[in-house]
Amino acid sequence: MEHNRSTSALFVVGVDLGGTNVRAAVVDRKANICGQARNPSAAKQGIHLVVNSLVETVRKAVADAGIKMTDIGGIGSAVPGHIDAKTGVIHWSPNFGEVVDGQMRIFLETPYCEPISNELGVPSFAGNDANIAALGEFEYGAGKDTQDMVMFTLGTGIGGGVISGGKLVTGSTGGAVEIGHHVIVANGDQCGCGTFGCMEAYCGTAAILERAMRKIESNRQTLLFDMLQGDKTTLTPKMIDDAAKLGDAVSLEVFEETGYYLGIGIGNAVNLFNPAVVVIGGGIRKATGLLDAAERSMRRHTIHSLAHTCRIAEAQLGEDAGVMGAAALAWRKLDGLE
Repeated sequence: MEHNRSTSALFVVGVDLGGTNVRAAVVDRKANICGQARNPSAAKQGIHLVVNSLVETVRKAVADAGIKMTDIGGIGSAVPGHIDAKTGVIHWSPNFGEVVDGQMRIFLETPYCEPISNELGVPSFAGNDANIAALGEFEYGAGKDTQDMVMFTLGTGIGGGVISGGKLVTGSTGGAVEIGHHVIVANGDQCGCGTFGCMEAYCGTAAILERAMRKIESNRQTLLFDMLQGDKTTLTPKMIDDAAKLGDAVSLEVFEETGYYLGIGIGNAVNLFNPAVVVIGGGIRKATGLLDAAERSMRRHTIHSLAHTCRIAEAQLGEDAGVMGAAALAWRKLDGLE
């Protein structure tokens, strides 16, 4: 269904669709969040209930802003997985699907934008959640004064996005910039995606914990041994960081080594895209010494003239990156910029 909306619209809605919750925020042209709402995302209950939950959340956010749906110019969504921004179809999303006969059938070639637009009578746009978070930082956060930016989001997995010449890089079908799955060590450790040597296999949460555990099990003297109190399953990145802040040599080594591999990945991105800034998001970025080690490594693995004009910055939007990036996508679509 086609819906015409004037580029003079005063508001859009940004939606961050997660595996547990869906959040919607009404955003104006000045990047103010004017109203918001959150609901369970019904991720394992099929596309019909996912859309119903999202639609209800959008309506609640609009009511919270004290406006009407007719005041909304468009809706942008940040969606986990591979979604085609041109067609609005989810090609693949491992976090969403429907349980049929006791088995999970993930979303494959599932229409997403059209049913939302049909329900709300508003144009609907979508993109990969990591790409959309990068767009949010580009428009409203750490990259807002540049035209070329790369973002890495550190966590259980490694996500990211690229803005080149002021435009979000999405590829031919919306699947571009799986930055956590580019290989940084040939024939290296196996990643959860099945490939060997991926950046995620060296810089994700599981890799950090495994790196620390190997050092603990080699009988290195470390504060982590006492912190664990005999239960290795309680080890977390925060625990390692707490020990690092106290000067624990093993914990500092863990983040130095993680930063080394992170820097290789950042260096590859700098060599490929020549960004003015590399933005690092995710809670792990604040780990003691991690970003310093990553920057040292990046500069060792990057062409000097490219590294010289690139800075590393921490993400600024935090949990708002998804809804703000989705709102930015809606504005850019309405204004003909994407």
